[in-house]
Amino acid sequence: MASPLSNEVGSAAASIQNWSRLFDFGQNTTVNMFLTPRAGVTGNVPRFAITVSGSGGEQRIDGTAALPTNQWVHLAVTLTQRTGTLYVNGQKAGQNTAMTLSPADLGNPGNRWIGRSQYGDAYLDATVDEFHIFDRALSQQEIQSLLDSAAGSTSGGSIAWYRFEEADGSTIRDASPNGRDGGIVASQSGGGALWVPTHPGYLGAIPEDAVLRLGPPRWAVYGGDLSTNTWAPWYTQHKIMRGLLDAYYHTDNQKALDVVVRMAEWAHLALTIGDKNHPAYTGPITRDNLNYMWDLYIAGETGGANEVFPEIYALTGEAKHLDTAKRFDNRESLFDACVENRDILVTTPQTRPGRRRPERLHANSHVPQFIGYLRVYEHSGEQDYLQAAKNFFGMVVPHRMYANGGTGGNYPGSNNNTELFQNRDNIANSIAQGGAETCTTYNLIKLARNLFFHEHDPAYMDYYERGLINQIAGSRADSTSVSSPQVTYFQPLTPGATRSYGNTGTCCGGTGMENHTKYQETIYFKSADGGTLWVNLYVSSTLTWAEKGFTITQQTTYPREDRTRLTVQGSGPLAIKLRVPAWARKGFFVTINGAAQDVTATPGSYLTLSRAWNPGDTIEIRMPFSIRIERALDRADTQSIFWGPILLQILGNPGAGNYRELSLYRHLKRDGDYSRAAITDTSTTAAGDHLFTTHGFTLRPYYIADTQAASSYFRRVEPTIVFGSVDTGVPNRKRNDGLPNYDIPVTGVPSPGTDGPTFLDLVWDRAPFATHGQFVSTVTQTAEAFVAAGTFTAAEKDLVVSYAARSNRELEPAPTWKVEVQARTRFIGPNAHVSVTARNADDVPLTIELSTPYGSRTVADVAPGKAVYQAFNARVTSVPAGTATVRATGTVDGGSVTAQTETPYEAIGGDSGRP
Repeated sequence: MASPLSNEVGSAAASIQNWSRLFDFGQNTTVNMFLTPRAGVTGNVPRFAITVSGSGGEQRIDGTAALPTNQWVHLAVTLTQRTGTLYVNGQKAGQNTAMTLSPADLGNPGNRWIGRSQYGDAYLDATVDEFHIFDRALSQQEIQSLLDSAAGSTSGGSIAWYRFEEADGSTIRDASPNGRDGGIVASQSGGGALWVPTHPGYLGAIPEDAVLRLGPPRWAVYGGDLSTNTWAPWYTQHKIMRGLLDAYYHTDNQKALDVVVRMAEWAHLALTIGDKNHPAYTGPITRDNLNYMWDLYIAGETGGANEVFPEIYALTGEAKHLDTAKRFDNRESLFDACVENRDILVTTPQTRPGRRRPERLHANSHVPQFIGYLRVYEHSGEQDYLQAAKNFFGMVVPHRMYANGGTGGNYPGSNNNTELFQNRDNIANSIAQGGAETCTTYNLIKLARNLFFHEHDPAYMDYYERGLINQIAGSRADSTSVSSPQVTYFQPLTPGATRSYGNTGTCCGGTGMENHTKYQETIYFKSADGGTLWVNLYVSSTLTWAEKGFTITQQTTYPREDRTRLTVQGSGPLAIKLRVPAWARKGFFVTINGAAQDVTATPGSYLTLSRAWNPGDTIEIRMPFSIRIERALDRADTQSIFWGPILLQILGNPGAGNYRELSLYRHLKRDGDYSRAAITDTSTTAAGDHLFTTHGFTLRPYYIADTQAASSYFRRVEPTIVFGSVDTGVPNRKRNDGLPNYDIPVTGVPSPGTDGPTFLDLVWDRAPFATHGQFVSTVTQTAEAFVAAGTFTAAEKDLVVSYAARSNRELEPAPTWKVEVQARTRFIGPNAHVSVTARNADDVPLTIELSTPYGSRTVADVAPGKAVYQAFNARVTSVPAGTATVRATGTVDGGSVTAQTETPYEAIGGDSGRP
C-alpha cells in the first residue's frame, strides 16, 4: 500500500459501539491503521489512527462531533506528505499536520478488514456502500463529488472499489481493475448477519462459495474469473487443516483441534449435501458428481486433503470423517485403474476414461492423493487403498523417473505443460522438453516413505535417498539470502540446462521451504514392538529414544564421504537394521568397537546387528562409492553417471540442445571399474564435494545448487567393438529390444522401435570378471546371440572372440590391495590431530605407509586382519579439511606391487564449525 492515499466510504449506522471499525488494515494490534466511527473518548468523535508500535504510538486524526445514527454519512481520509485529513460529508472534520507514518510503513497488511477490528472490538453495525481506496490523495472538490454519484469526478478507487451490489453469496466484488475481491463473514453479535454460510464451520483462505461452486450445479472450472472460476480450493483447505493438526500434535493446542474438527464437519456437509443454497440445487452430491468434480484439471486438485480426515476420525471416533476422506476417491478415471494396475496416467482422446479428465494427468495433483489413500487404508483396513498406492508408485518409479528422482515433462506431440506426467517409459524423449517439478518429488518421496511402513521394501528407501540427495538437496540455492526462499520450481534435465531460484508464489515455493526442515524425519524408524531400530539414511544426527533409554549419535559428512559412525549410549538388547543401498556394489563393511563383522550385506537390503549394547559402543560403516552408468529406459545410448548415490552433472552447455558425447569402454579393465581411467576423481571443492573429469569435462554432484549450465544426461558413442586400446573394427551394433515401446504415440518416434543396448553394453553389464576366461566366455555367448539374431555374421563373431581372447594383458586390472582406511580429526590436549587407521583386509602381509600433511609413518609386515594407527599432531588449534594417503605394498608373483588409497578428513577448530 503506497502513500499518498485516500479512503472514501458511505455508511448508515443502526447503532454505533465504541471502537467498532469502519475499516482496519494491518498485521496485528501493533501494526495497523483504522477508522472508527466512534472513538471511546470524550465527545464520541470519529477517529483515524495509524501505528507501527501499538496504541501508544498512534498518529491520530480526531473529528469534532459525534456521527449521527440511522442516516447516511460519507467519510473520507486523505494522507499526503505530513498532512492527514478526515472529512465528514465532504467537509473537513479533523486534521493532523505532523503525520510521519504512511500505509507503506505497515508492510504487507495481512488483515484487510471492513467492519472488523484488530483488537477484537464489536463488529460494525451499519450498512456500507461504495468503499474506495485510491493510490493518491483526493482533493476536497473530488471528495465532495463522491456525495452525488458512485465515482464522482474520479474513476473509482484505483487500488480497490467495493460497491456492495451483491444480492447473495459470500463474496464482495472489486470494481477496480485489480480484482481484489473480498470475502464476507458473519457478524459477532447483534444486528443482521452480513453473510450466512451455506454450512456451519467454514474457515478458509478463499470465500466458501469458491469451494462449493466446484461441484453441482455450477461445476466451476479452473480460471481467473473470481466470480465464476475456482482454483484448487481443496488444496488450500488441506494446507490449513494440516497445519492445525500439526499444531495440535506438536503443541497440544486444543483450540487448533477444535477448529480443524469444525472445518472437517463443514467439509463433510460440503461433499455430501453440497451447494444447497444455490437456486439450481437438485439434491445431495452423488458418487457420480464426485467423480466428475475430481476429473477437472487444477480446479479439481485436492492436494492431500484426504489424508487429514482419517486422522480426524481417529481423534474423534466419528465415522463421517472417514467417509469424507473416501469422497475424494477419483473412482471414474484413476482410483479403480490403479487398484487393477492399469496405467492410465497418460491416455489418448480415444482411450480417455473420464468425462472431462485431460489426456495427461497433472503429476503433483495426484501424487498427494495416494498419500491420503494410505491414510484411509491405515484407519479402515480396506486393502484397495494400499493396492492403489503401491501400483501408482510403481507406474512412476521407474517408468517415469528421471535420474535425479524427478518426473513429469513434455514430449513431441504433447501439449505444452511440463507439470504433467509424460507417457510410460518415456525418458529420453521427454528430457529435452524440461520438467521435473520439485514439489512432485517432495510428494513422491513422502509416498515412498509411507509405503515403506507397510511393505518394508528397501527399494522405497533407495528411491527416497535418490530424490532427497539429488533433486531435493539441489532445490535450494547455495546462498545465504534471507530475502527470498531461493528454491526451485522446475529442475530441467535438458542438456546444458540451468536452474532458477526464488519462487515465492507456487506450490514448490511452499514445499520448497518445508523440504529443508525435514532431512531428519526418515533417518531412523522403530518397529512397532520397540525391539528394532531401522537406520535408513546416513546423515549426521542424534536420535534420542527415551522409552528405550537409548541415544544414537551418527557422525558423517555423507554423501561427501562413503562412511559413517554410530555411537550407542544405552544398555540392553536391540536389533539395529542398517540399509545396504542398492548401488553399494563395492561392498558394505561394518565394524563394532573396531572389530570387523562377518556379515552378509546384499545391495538393496537391510543388514541386522542384533546384540546387547553397552554405553559407548560404536558401529562404523563403510560403503565404497563407485562410478556407475544408468541407461534411459527407452534409449540405451542416453545415459547418466552416478558416484554412489550421487548423480554427476557435466558442467557446461553443449549448445543447441545437443548432448555431450562420450566414449568410455576403451578405458575399462576386466573389473569394469570406470573410476580407473574413464571417469576419475580429480579434486574436491572447498566444501568437500568431489569433482571428476572425463574427456576434458568437469563433473560435479547434482546437489551443488547454483546457476551454472550443466547436463544430467549424455549420449554414449561407441562405434566399434574395442577391448582397451584394441579395436576389432567390428561395428558395435545394437540388440533389437523393440525400443522405444511407448503406450502413447510420440510424434516423430516410431514405436515399437528397433533400439536397444549395444554389444559392449551387454558384455560389460556382466562385469566384474574374475578371470579373463570368464570375460571371453561372456563375449562368446553374447556374440553367438547376435549371430542368432542376424545382427553379426559368423565371421564377425569369430573376429570379436579372437580379439577378446588376445586382450588378456590389455584388460588385466592393475594389482590392488584390500585395505580399509579411516581418517578423523580430533583434539588431543590443546592441539588438533589427524588420526589415520589402516586395516589389512587382504590375505597377505603388507607394508603400510600412512601419510598426512603433518607427518607419515611406515609399518612393515602388517599381518592380515591387523591394523596400523597413528595420530599426527598438527601442533596448531585448527586444521582445514584434507586428505590422508595410505600406500600398501605387497608381493605378487615375486614382484613388488604398491596400491594407493586417499581418504578425506574433516576440518576441525577455527571456522570449521566443529569444536
